[in-house]
Amino acid sequence: MKIQFSKAIYFLTLVSVLVLISCNKKSLTDLNKNPNTTQTAEPDYLFTGAILAMQASNYSVIAEGMQYFSTYKEVPAIGDKFYSFNGTEADFAGYYTDKLNRLIQLQAAVQDPNDVNKLSLVRILKVYEFDQLTDVAGDIPYFDALSGQGNLKPKYDTQKDIYLDMFKELDEAAAALDPSKPTFGNADLLYKGDVTKWKKFAYTLMLRLGMRLTKVDATIAKTWVQKAISGGVMTSDADIAKINYADAAGGMNPQTVSMRNGNYISPGGDNVEGGKYAATFIDYLKSTQDPRLPVISVVWVPTSPGATSYYADTSFTSQRGMISASLNTKPTDFGTYSEPSLLVLNVAAPIILMGPSESYLLMAEAALRGWYSGSTAEEAYNNGVKYGMTQWAFYPAVAPSPNIISNAQINAYLQLNPYPSGGSFDRQLEQISVQKWLTLFGNDYEIYANWRRTGYPVLTPVNYPGNVTGGKMFRRFSLPNSENLTNKTNYLDALQRQGFAELDGDNLLTRVWWDK
Repeated sequence: MKIQFSKAIYFLTLVSVLVLISCNKKSLTDLNKNPNTTQTAEPDYLFTGAILAMQASNYSVIAEGMQYFSTYKEVPAIGDKFYSFNGTEADFAGYYTDKLNRLIQLQAAVQDPNDVNKLSLVRILKVYEFDQLTDVAGDIPYFDALSGQGNLKPKYDTQKDIYLDMFKELDEAAAALDPSKPTFGNADLLYKGDVTKWKKFAYTLMLRLGMRLTKVDATIAKTWVQKAISGGVMTSDADIAKINYADAAGGMNPQTVSMRNGNYISPGGDNVEGGKYAATFIDYLKSTQDPRLPVISVVWVPTSPGATSYYADTSFTSQRGMISASLNTKPTDFGTYSEPSLLVLNVAAPIILMGPSESYLLMAEAALRGWYSGSTAEEAYNNGVKYGMTQWAFYPAVAPSPNIISNAQINAYLQLNPYPSGGSFDRQLEQISVQKWLTLFGNDYEIYANWRRTGYPVLTPVNYPGNVTGGKMFRRFSLPNSENLTNKTNYLDALQRQGFAELDGDNLLTRVWWDK
């Protein structure tokens, strides 16, 4: 009996020792590590991810509001009919959790003093992302944003303070770029580490943001517009910033995947969400004989009466857009309206973030305002038109839609639609802004910002029954209601400071700081 008791003591002692060993903190920590993943941030991977996160996929709201698209159905028509608050909430989660948080991690991971280029590119990308968010939401957390557990309730900064700091960041980052220092190399999906092109990207972004302030503070606007142009902006297709994609799992263009799945999954018939191109867009392209029309637009025609197979008609005469805010009934002639070509819907199509067409059109406006003397407004405008058309060559051709617009076609278009050099300031600004509406097709956030600033293009009035804006296009996105739970004091202060309340019509019509 005594022997058995001794054995029991020995066994319990052994178990105790093993338990103590197993409770070692380092051992437990090692058990929680995934052997198939890295335990430290990899700057190159983070930078590639940051580039891929730059695209903004929101065509169903803003692109309808800017009257590129229309739909006869109600539920998907938030931007078409203004009937609901849904879909007009600023994407705090997408920007802070995914886009900006990735850049903050990258900034912390780049510690080598020689990595001035890498740190500069992070600063430039942060401006790019913060700008998109503040432009739709107004005052947002900026200086205290993403500061970790030390500040879980960041204050909201005024858009003016945000813009002034973004200019500073771009100015310092562009000046710091040094071709002799290391870069992200092939992890850089835009320029493969070419800091000369990144410098042009930074100054073109500065030009874009500087022009944003023309109504709220022309002095600040002029200062940064001139600094950007003198720094060197995009002037050729070689400067274009684009993300390339492929028709392969994990490598597809997310915007075209969204458009296909959300509406245009198969040619012809009743599109999933009842969408077509809007009449405002198609009518303008037709009236100006724009050679981009057969590139981007088709009408799907049955191969025979009653057939379920279709062919693509790209002829000018066949293209027609659907009236915005069509009532909630399928038109009997629905199949005769234009929709995106397979070239536009190609999952291997690139996403253009910024290019020389926008740069030249901004310089045209700068010349119009007397802020730039390097060319006339007409010369810069003509270059803007040219590069707005040649950029389609970056898209893979999908028959029968061409991807090449010839110089002869461009010259014919400019002769048919000459720049109104002798017209009033407003007439010239309208032509520049409408051309930007055409050339930035697919860049919803930027064209929405430019429309709010200039008022062009003039959109067809919409007053759908029961809409929440009185028939007016919304001027901003609402701040997320979740902020009322997690950051209430600062959230309510931001609402009051900007002059609107939660879930109120003014929420969507009250203007951000620069939108005067």
